[in-house]
Amino acid sequence: MVYTRLYFDARVLNDEMIPWVALLSKVLSGLNTDTYTYGELDNQLNLHTGDFRVTVNGYARDSRNDNLLPKLVVRTKCMSSKLDKTAELVAEILNHSIYNDKERLKTLLTRHQSRLEAYVERNGYQIARTRLQSYYSHAGLFDELSGGLDYYEFVTRLVKSYDDQFETIVQNLESTAEMLFNQNNVVVTLTCGQDDFEKGSQAAENVVQSFNNLPVQLHKWALEPKPVNEGLLAASKVQYVLQGYDYKKLGYDWDGKMLVLGQILSRDWLTNQLRVIGGAYGGFGVIQRDGSIYFASYRDPNLEKTLDNYQGMVNYLESFKADEEAMTRYIIGTIARMDRPLTPSQKGDVAVRWYFENLTPEDKQQERNAVLSTTAQDIRDMSAFIKDVLSQSPYCVYGNEDKLKASEQLFDELKTTTQ
Repeated sequence: MVYTRLYFDARVLNDEMIPWVALLSKVLSGLNTDTYTYGELDNQLNLHTGDFRVTVNGYARDSRNDNLLPKLVVRTKCMSSKLDKTAELVAEILNHSIYNDKERLKTLLTRHQSRLEAYVERNGYQIARTRLQSYYSHAGLFDELSGGLDYYEFVTRLVKSYDDQFETIVQNLESTAEMLFNQNNVVVTLTCGQDDFEKGSQAAENVVQSFNNLPVQLHKWALEPKPVNEGLLAASKVQYVLQGYDYKKLGYDWDGKMLVLGQILSRDWLTNQLRVIGGAYGGFGVIQRDGSIYFASYRDPNLEKTLDNYQGMVNYLESFKADEEAMTRYIIGTIARMDRPLTPSQKGDVAVRWYFENLTPEDKQQERNAVLSTTAQDIRDMSAFIKDVLSQSPYCVYGNEDKLKASEQLFDELKTTTQ
């Protein structure tokens, strides 16, 4: 099996075009091309590939979310005997898709909008998490514009004004594709056995040579995250209450011991206060190398009480006690989340992420060493870190419209989730 990835830098476009990059990723392979109808193309992909997907991903260079590497990623999986045909199909889709078929494009956009609406209604946690991170993170704002509530509203506007906007939609999709799919704007990766590497490399080279060879200039995006306490009104009986920030903006650096801190807060304080006592389905904290830290409740009947419990983490940490046996359990739980068996495809994706984010095996080993050496005193010492984070952290709550309106004084804005 050969896994091929083509990474196209989205900064060849200005930041106003971020939603168009995401939209392009959703319509590719669903359109007619110069050679195939969309039905024939679907049959060919099913016959010759195990997977063809186009996604949008952001990578944090040097573990800083303000150093964003935004990519449109074309992913394929196929047997080595199918490499040439797969390369032909990829080149056909990326270079020869027909965007100005009005009825077909309308069908794709309408279907996509419907699926986005269902996603917004059924995935309150994901919507709130993406929205929250857009308040303080360049990477989070990119995710919001390319897949969050803002993106859903963008697609909804296009569908509602489709007939009037058709020519503009076609023009933007065509120009986005032309700018992205360029020989000078792609990084190719292969994950395969040594025997298939040469053949896989040649197939990938054939795809790259099919692209235009125009000069490339990367734009400096002016993404400006703006902290805001926001309530997202939904037809939900429960809440998803999230609060977080970028701790690197407060002068803190990444430390592997933070992973143990997240394990302790999630397993003990947040689980007990939000789930056992508060009745939520779950509660947890996430601390990331790129600076993002957030706390979340899942399917939560509460709102204000949960925000109070986040503040209560400071006192909990100041008086935290754990003997060697308890700390060993926390450390084992942390390591279990760090080092998991990976499939060949996952190993390739991890290697690429390390490449784009400038991570090394030494960095990861240093992280493991920090985890293994964490003491109860280290956890107590990080109470000031959590206090500083909470003092700056905006929050985002997705939940019941009546409940959020009853607590309207908590929010800077209340926003409906569906159009």
